[in-house]
Amino acid sequence: MSKSCAMVVACIFFCACSDMSMLKGRFDVPVQHNFIGVGKELPQKSSVSNVAVSAVYVQEDSLRIRDLYNEKDVKDGYSNPTKIDFVYKLNNFPIMVSYTYIYKGELCVAGVSASIGRYLFGRFIFGVNDKNYEVGMYGDLGYGFDQGSYDYRYDSGGLFGGGPYGDSTYSDKYIGHYVTSFGLYASYYYGPLGVTYSPSVYAPWQRRDLPVNAKGNVESEGAYDINFKFPQIVSQYVGLSFWITDHWKISGGVTFLTPVDFNDFAMTGNTSVGFWF
Repeated sequence: MSKSCAMVVACIFFCACSDMSMLKGRFDVPVQHNFIGVGKELPQKSSVSNVAVSAVYVQEDSLRIRDLYNEKDVKDGYSNPTKIDFVYKLNNFPIMVSYTYIYKGELCVAGVSASIGRYLFGRFIFGVNDKNYEVGMYGDLGYGFDQGSYDYRYDSGGLFGGGPYGDSTYSDKYIGHYVTSFGLYASYYYGPLGVTYSPSVYAPWQRRDLPVNAKGNVESEGAYDINFKFPQIVSQYVGLSFWITDHWKISGGVTFLTPVDFNDFAMTGNTSVGFWF
């Protein structure tokens, strides 16, 4: 037997499969806070800062992903996708505090924002601010504690490796990269009143492995690669804002949340009070 053939045989008998197929999963995700703009025209070559307190009411606390499959079924080692009973749990601290800084040149604006509640978000903003309208884009990086519970099946390895079932509850005890999002915003305002539409797509759970038969550290020997990609969520905010004075602004609206396949739906109510200076 050649050396290469011997290596193949050894791999078949002794190499362990590092994949697991998920049967059922429940994973916490944050409710995204969409950017709603300034809500009025800014002077050229000026800057503004904002400190705001936002509140979110979650009407429905879950989003079911109806068409999510494992990329392969590791029970028999062949390409045989299995469907996952998968739900995102909308878990959001009801109060969030944020700070935003925006600079305007001739017409374009650029800014940064940071917010903290249950999760910590950093935001980059770029757009156009004119007399009666503003449009732009923003991107977020989110950090927080990810939590989930799931049932799984995995191959214990080798030609005669079985496909045992197991349960595992996972909860990270450190803050890690959790959410990436990209959004757009458009506002029209006349006097102190403004209306805003802000859609975004965000990808929670930035990971490709999960622990099995273990709690805590994903770097432990119990970490297995997953056979699916965590689905993205589409968020669409529609709301009104009103300038009470030159420095105080209140806003309120609703956010419609759907998975990317649009097979489920949840709605949240959003309010905020901000001081601009």
